[in-house]
Amino acid sequence: MTQLRFHRELYHPEAVAEALSAFAAYAELTRADDDDAIVVEVAPRYPRHARRIVGELQNYALAKTIDRGGAR
Repeated sequence: MTQLRFHRELYHPEAVAEALSAFAAYAELTRADDDDAIVVEVAPRYPRHARRIVGELQNYALAKTIDRGGAR
């Protein structure tokens, strides 16, 4: 399992939510919020591809943040 921290200064919360929805078929995703970040526990369904799944999830969230014009 991997823990990702999507800092609110860099990622738009709706973009992270969209990424989690898009990757739900590839990993078990658990979201929690703290003061400065959205914390996501990632348990890939395909351990052989875990690194790629995690990286693509991060890239997707970043791309969707850029599409929205930034974090806020």
